[in-house]
Amino acid sequence: MFASVYALSGYSPLNDWFVSDTTQRQPLGQPILACDPYWGTGKFLYLKSNDAVVKGSLVQWDDTYQATLLPNTANMGRPFGVAMYPAASGNFFWAQVEGLAVYATNATVAADTAIGIGAAGIAGTNSAGKQLLGVRNRRSATATITATANTVNGSNVITVPKGYDGFALGLALTGTGVGGSAVVAGLDPDGKRIYTGTAIGTLSGANQTATGSITLTGTYTGFGAGIINNPYSQGAIT
Repeated sequence: MFASVYALSGYSPLNDWFVSDTTQRQPLGQPILACDPYWGTGKFLYLKSNDAVVKGSLVQWDDTYQATLLPNTANMGRPFGVAMYPAASGNFFWAQVEGLAVYATNATVAADTAIGIGAAGIAGTNSAGKQLLGVRNRRSATATITATANTVNGSNVITVPKGYDGFALGLALTGTGVGGSAVVAGLDPDGKRIYTGTAIGTLSGANQTATGSITLTGTYTGFGAGIINNPYSQGAIT
């Protein structure tokens, strides 16, 4: 889990188990540097949402740090970040601007190829004027992560004794006894319990069908991951 490199008191968590806040906890636009044992070091900005933001949304902001989804428009040349967790309009959240980030995609973009804007707030296949600059796509929507985990028949909880590092909200889940169409619907702050469901925030509809120790696989379906460094959308082509 990401933890601030500096001693800060009362800051909102950066991790995707957190629920976006209706109360402002930090100055808007405040940057923070944080580290995670799996994801590495990242930089984040504190923003207020003026749109329906989901985990992995590409977001832009104005001079007052009001955030909206990055438009599906060519030649904008606008800086953007990646939302760490869902945020309803009016809520406050963190967006990542440096490090290894998980972003929403609407296409399977191969690792180490250019990536572009696929739809509003969503990355996808690159096209003229829509390339996402300052991004090195490293994991496609077919990328996977595995862990040894425990299931309980009828439960929506999967326990990963050594920790769920590498699993993120929205990843599709498979394995013996894992409920059909299960995704990572929620993550517990204890770092070990994954809540299954049919969508992010919907912790039902995909309960486990058996009890046992399994190899749990998370697939990036609908997402990708890449190294970002203060990314921005492509500017004018001349």
